Amino acid sequence: MPQLNEVQLKQQLKSGDFSRVYLFYGAEGYLKQHYAERLAKACVTPGMEGFNFKKYEASDGVPLSEVLEAAETLPAFGGYMCVLARDYALDALNTADKARLEEFLADPPESTVLLFWQDTVEVNAKKSAKWRAVLSEISQCGATVAFDRMDMQTLCKTLSAGAAKRGCQLEKTEARYLAETVGNDLNRLLGELEKLCSYKQSGTITKADIDAVATRSLEANVFDLSRALSSGNCARALEILSQLLQEKEKPELILGTLCGVYVDMYRVKLALEAGERAEAPAKFFNYKGKEFRLRNASRDASRYDKRDLRQALDLCTAADRALKSGSTPAPLVLERLLVQLAAIRAGTLQ
Repeated sequence: MPQLNEVQLKQQLKSGDFSRVYLFYGAEGYLKQHYAERLAKACVTPGMEGFNFKKYEASDGVPLSEVLEAAETLPAFGGYMCVLARDYALDALNTADKARLEEFLADPPESTVLLFWQDTVEVNAKKSAKWRAVLSEISQCGATVAFDRMDMQTLCKTLSAGAAKRGCQLEKTEARYLAETVGNDLNRLLGELEKLCSYKQSGTITKADIDAVATRSLEANVFDLSRALSSGNCARALEILSQLLQEKEKPELILGTLCGVYVDMYRVKLALEAGERAEAPAKFFNYKGKEFRLRNASRDASRYDKRDLRQALDLCTAADRALKSGSTPAPLVLERLLVQLAAIRAGTLQ
């Protein structure tokens, strides 16, 4: 069976025509958990969960052989036996477990639904031949489902619908602002939406409400920092950095996010000079759910030339080496970088 998308998975859940084996993976943790729970509820006879539903965690040290043994157990009083196996690294099995899994996948029981739920384990089929092999094997007897981040349009619709269910109204512009403020992780976004609706009670949620209640992501704060630099306000950039460090944000994450902003600007600058639109880098790099980064980059990149941006990226690389060496305190490395980036903007860097 080819890889399923979310719509096809919903159809299976509705019809009851389940695959014998599933593999859920991807960056969107909320959707993976949501559909894992829906699948278990759909295929297990109500009231028989104690007999016909088994959940195993790789972190608990339960061997894969025990998972597969449970998956071969007949369900009590009919229906399906549902076995959920969370975070088993199927690309790194020992010889015995690999052979045992292949034997199971060659002829999975008709009365079993086995779900491999990769919650924290990353499945990178583009780079890993082993994962490609695992996905191929499971696809031959079951289904694989990749839950990627939603694009901005889908995120906005989801947030607006969520607000409506909670008795509030969230317009498209404010939904986009919420996503840009909080980030594109759906689990976190829905948590912030819950806070907003509890705060608002009813009526239309405004940007002021979002600013008052929502917790800003590191990315949003670093965007503010980079805007201050591109506007020539080094003092404000240093103030934001100080706040981030006081909030115990990791220096390497701050630096990585800031480097990403300059990478975005460089990509957009090259695209525009080639006669393309600012959104062109999204054809080649993953900006799903973060398309606004290219819009921001388009605005700020106009204040730099290519040479400036290349120089900024060189400085970011040097700062990364300095952080990793540990020879200089991390706050000093970051402060020095901001001063240097401000000097590039002012045209005074020596």
